[in-house]
Amino acid sequence: MSGKYQLLIHLADERQQAAVERMSLAQSRLNESQARLEQLDAFRNEYRQRLLGGGGKGMSIIQYQDFQRFLSRLDEAMLQQQLDLDRSTQRFVMERQAWQMEYKKFKAYEKLLQREQEREAQTEARRQQKQTDEFATRQFWDRTHDEDA
Repeated sequence: MSGKYQLLIHLADERQQAAVERMSLAQSRLNESQARLEQLDAFRNEYRQRLLGGGGKGMSIIQYQDFQRFLSRLDEAMLQQQLDLDRSTQRFVMERQAWQMEYKKFKAYEKLLQREQEREAQTEARRQQKQTDEFATRQFWDRTHDEDA
């Protein structure tokens, strides 16, 4: 009977390991997305400082408009990156939940196997005890009947 559980445990472990890999990939994607957003934010802040610094030195209207257009494009890129980060976060949460579910199944099958092994051990112990009792009874019987003869 424990062979059946071994197969279930093996299959559950494979599913759990696949879920770990998917979760790991989702975590990597999330980290990359977060890093890109932080890079864009740092670049935007640096560029804004350059705009403020350049404004004090005198800047033409065309240069100022170019700076503003570029900042608008950076803002749009940051918005898109934030959306990507949100999707990556959702994907990671979903993959983590899937892994947790597969891990629980794996552990449940291990527990079933453990219980089955304990039942088998108890059954074997009772069988051996019965054999021991029968042997002792036969020896007692043989001794008491040998003395009568």
